[in-house]
Amino acid sequence: MAIVSFGIGTLLLLLHFIFKNSDIIVTVGIYYVLISFLINGLMLLKLIIDWITEPLNRPQIERQALILFANVPITFVYFLIVIYTL
Repeated sequence: MAIVSFGIGTLLLLLHFIFKNSDIIVTVGIYYVLISFLINGLMLLKLIIDWITEPLNRPQIERQALILFANVPITFVYFLIVIYTL
């Protein structure tokens, strides 16, 4: 899930640079960030529940959560890049 979110976000950032005068890309990007935040939040909730209910799999679940959290600063950096290039 986290890798797919990263891939789509990166694709939207590249499209922003390719089509610099397109407000549609920025609008789609904003909606994508909101939807992605919701979906990744639900995924994090699932990982928390799995961490509690599956103590034998905790190292793997913790790794997945760290990968999921890695998207937060990446999204912030992408957001700053878009804001400064508008």
